[in-house]
Amino acid sequence: MKKMKIMLLTHSFTPEISPPQRRWSIIVDELGQLGHEITVVTPKSNRIASNRQRRLLGHSYLKLQHYPSMRRSKTMLGKVLKHGIDAVLSVPAAFQGQKPDVIVATVPAIPTLIVGFAASRLRRVPLVVDLRDAWPDLLSESQVIKLRWVEPVISKFISFIVNRSDMLVTVTHGLALKMQRNGMQNIATIPNGVETERADLEVAQRESDGELHILYLGNIGRSQGLETVIRAMEHVPGSVRLRIVGQGTEKAKLMSLAMDLGLNIDFKAPVYGQEVLDNYAWADTCVVSLRPDWPSFNHTVPSKLYELLYLNQHVTGLVKGEAAEIIRDSDAGVVIEQNVPALAAYINTVVASPEILQTNRRGTDWVMKHGSLRQAGREYAKLLVTVVDAHSKR
Repeated sequence: MKKMKIMLLTHSFTPEISPPQRRWSIIVDELGQLGHEITVVTPKSNRIASNRQRRLLGHSYLKLQHYPSMRRSKTMLGKVLKHGIDAVLSVPAAFQGQKPDVIVATVPAIPTLIVGFAASRLRRVPLVVDLRDAWPDLLSESQVIKLRWVEPVISKFISFIVNRSDMLVTVTHGLALKMQRNGMQNIATIPNGVETERADLEVAQRESDGELHILYLGNIGRSQGLETVIRAMEHVPGSVRLRIVGQGTEKAKLMSLAMDLGLNIDFKAPVYGQEVLDNYAWADTCVVSLRPDWPSFNHTVPSKLYELLYLNQHVTGLVKGEAAEIIRDSDAGVVIEQNVPALAAYINTVVASPEILQTNRRGTDWVMKHGSLRQAGREYAKLLVTVVDAHSKR
């Protein structure tokens, strides 16, 4: 295989902890093991790297080109300003060093897409867009941009750049088909997943004690629609315990709702590393939820789903589309209609028959076959070679 110089533009990379970091740390490592050189342009991080992360950062095939970044903001205006300023600050880093053979830009960080497009044109190298969410449609559905005239402008600008990239990579097949219908020609699907070669990830199975433990662990935002889970707790026995772990824009609102309803729900701060595994060990079933009224979520698969299945956790899915198909295909969970009566009825069924939560490692087996990020790295290598060869023949 041809050896390449690859530049990756991403708003989050090791030692940060985030979905794009998890995806790209493994893919970058696999690309490096195959003999390619990778330059990662990413904001400077204040996190202390773990031993595992330091091993990745110490490899000679990986070079980080950091740029300063604003502190995270809790307001939407602050987030928009941060992304815009970060994009400006990332431009010099994207033009440092040797000319790459190909540039990969991860999205939904829209400024990253803009910088990637500009760098690819000025350096005359192909651009690959790694599209992890259903943009630009999700931008419209979420209404995160309050000014009505701004959202269509940004959506058209995103489509303009994506349609002029040399290759679009999506993480779901449904999103690939949608982008194809929108006019994009060169599309490939490389799903999310986990590092299936990690033997140190093990979760002890909880012994039955007469209680049912339900866990949600992840982002607590508008996308998740967790109000349904809170309200369902009004209609289940006191032996059911709900724990919500994480942070997000909707957490305070959900805590207030639980208090108004007189519910004793265990809200906890975000956790990392071993504490994540400890929470999984506490749980009998883990909730994966995406609100039902945004059509883009038909072809969105939360990356957390692969982790739960791999770790032999039973999944209660308040999802539809491809995420629901994965849960059904793995036979390691159940998909519930996204309303309070349906969820409450299911929880009461489980209370009466807890044995239905047994997974017998079916989820683990499914991810081993379909959700390996190492395999994703190998597929990415072949794809990038194809892109570079096609560009050189122009």
